[in-house]
Amino acid sequence: MSHPSLHLTARDFDAYAAEKATSKAYSRPRLEVKQRALAWARGVVTRLSELGISVDVHGSDEHPSIRNKHRADCQWVFFWRDQVARDELDRLLDRGRSISDAIDDPSPYTRHAFLALRISEGEVQVCFAVHPDAKVDVDNLRARLSATEEATGEPASPLAAELTSALRALPEQFSFGAGGGDRVACSAATRDAITEMLRRAADGQVPLWIGWSVPRETAIEHADILDEQLEDALVALAPIYRLVAWSRENDRIALDHKLEGIEQERARAHAELEAENERWRSEQARARERSMEQARARGDERVEAALPARRPTLATLFKSTSGGGAGRGGEPRPAPRHGAEGGAPARRAPHGEAEPQAKAEAPQRPPAEPAPRAQRAPSGEPDAAAKPAPEPAKGGALEKGSRVRVRRGPFGDKIGVVSELDGRGGARVLLGLLATRLELDDLELVVDGRDRPALSTSHRKPLAPTPRKAR
Repeated sequence: MSHPSLHLTARDFDAYAAEKATSKAYSRPRLEVKQRALAWARGVVTRLSELGISVDVHGSDEHPSIRNKHRADCQWVFFWRDQVARDELDRLLDRGRSISDAIDDPSPYTRHAFLALRISEGEVQVCFAVHPDAKVDVDNLRARLSATEEATGEPASPLAAELTSALRALPEQFSFGAGGGDRVACSAATRDAITEMLRRAADGQVPLWIGWSVPRETAIEHADILDEQLEDALVALAPIYRLVAWSRENDRIALDHKLEGIEQERARAHAELEAENERWRSEQARARERSMEQARARGDERVEAALPARRPTLATLFKSTSGGGAGRGGEPRPAPRHGAEGGAPARRAPHGEAEPQAKAEAPQRPPAEPAPRAQRAPSGEPDAAAKPAPEPAKGGALEKGSRVRVRRGPFGDKIGVVSELDGRGGARVLLGLLATRLELDDLELVVDGRDRPALSTSHRKPLAPTPRKAR
């Protein structure tokens, strides 16, 4: 065989023992069986597609979960209708299903007819099954069994005969029944026997089962040929699946028109919902626009309230409100002299002297640091500060710790500190976080206080007081 083999062993069957079914500790052996079974199933899908039956493959959970009632006592591999067809029928099946039903049985495998491989502790089986919850497929089967001849009205329709003939054509090891109860050999299938099994399945809420079971010992003994035998058995059940499972080609209940009506109703509901959403979005947009307009109006009102009652114009901006700014003849009076910048006009003393009130009201600023007093030469020569400072020596006057200015290069005009003198005409200079070696010719000594910038002020110097007149 070209595809992977199933090759079941005793260890594989033991993984589904009753004492291990509720434990997740044995999920690893069950997962290995599931992976091999899904790989083996690809060959079955290929052979079914050659017969014109398109199916999807799914495996049941290998660990305890809500879908298997928290009990992994077997491994299912399902072959059923594709996703598009399942979604189409699920929309119809969900209409009459309550929430409690969905909670009690969340598994989707009971709602569609399927072919399957099942591995449990004691056996391996291949089967076709249809559960009573698969209402569409069950109704389609009942319609086939209840069909009568149009002319005589007798229950000898070729639809029912076609199904019984397909059952009798199966190998003699195949049987059918309701769940795990009494089973009848497919070679003895009749219309009435199938109808009775279908009634039992509905009463017991168990699936109608048609298939072949292989005991554990037989499966292990014939493991080398079992894979091909199981594959052939599933292909042999394909005609039963085609006759029972509903499809547009096998529609015995006129469901096609009902599905079209459901689709039209669904499209109409979708269109109404979209129109309602569009109206809601339009109302929300209009409400946001109104809110923004109201917010802008409130902002304009607050700005208007904060502004003065009468806004100044160019004609009145520089005009005094009391009219005292103009002299006789309409000529402007000279502005009064202020003792300090921004202060009140200085008042005159009785004898014409300005009072120093403006000086007292002016903000106190620290006086500029006086320049160091130049020492006079003992021989009466001019001060040394008046003379230009001599040019410092390039290398002789420098020593470790001297502050220097870089004359040229990438660090030109930077101030640094001499860290080392190498004795070869160079020095290591610290420039903040950097340290570099520079030639002594590129350095000049910085004298403390020489390069300190003078403090500048924008204040005018106070005027000298006017000397009093002699009386």
